[in-house]
Amino acid sequence: MNLNLANDIFNNLKENKFVQNFMKELSNYLENNLNKSSRLPNNNCIWNNLNSENLTIDNTKIITKIKNEMLTERNNILQNYAKDTTEKGEMYYIYGMSTNKNNSYNLCICEESKSHEVITKAMGELPKGATLGSVLRKQDDNFILDTEATKTIEKQIDNMIQEKIKEQKEYLDSKRIDGHIYEVGEKYSGRIWLYDSNNLIGGGIEGIEEIEFPENLYKTAKIGDLFIYENGMYERYLEK
Repeated sequence: MNLNLANDIFNNLKENKFVQNFMKELSNYLENNLNKSSRLPNNNCIWNNLNSENLTIDNTKIITKIKNEMLTERNNILQNYAKDTTEKGEMYYIYGMSTNKNNSYNLCICEESKSHEVITKAMGELPKGATLGSVLRKQDDNFILDTEATKTIEKQIDNMIQEKIKEQKEYLDSKRIDGHIYEVGEKYSGRIWLYDSNNLIGGGIEGIEEIEFPENLYKTAKIGDLFIYENGMYERYLEK
């Protein structure tokens, strides 16, 4: 046999064996890591951390007033659904990542009397596919992923959030009054609280958490500074 031909055959066999081993290892790696990733936050799902200190959804900053309303409404959605589906077992909702325990989720019990309780579970203790925003059921001391409930709850919560964002826009627009003078009450984390000195309520001044305050004014604004809202924008108020 030609020596070069023999070497070619040997090298081809060696390369094929290498490829086979590589593909086997790659397959094992993907299988193992895909199983792990199914327990990580799914960026394709509709889920928002409503407990975030500086909540932003769809590039819109959410003011504290609306954020609190969203949390209340989400709680109502969960409790109402749990009440209507009690035959499926006790219902739990994965609402956030644990800050005290690595690779763990925080769950709430979707019952009015137990909604304040926080349960922390490691990802490995939960069923495959369970992630942020998932609905779980407790059956025989085991958690079961309720995919139907997860989809329904996800849609209801997303609809609620979109409605609240619209309400926020309407609310803020109603508080931005042309010609009114606003005093800075608080300022931190890129947010500013203004008090409408032209709008007294019960002897006090009405406050507004403004999320569209000009960045150049925000940098130099101090508590007690005055601004006037004119022609759809804030400007420093210069007393005449």
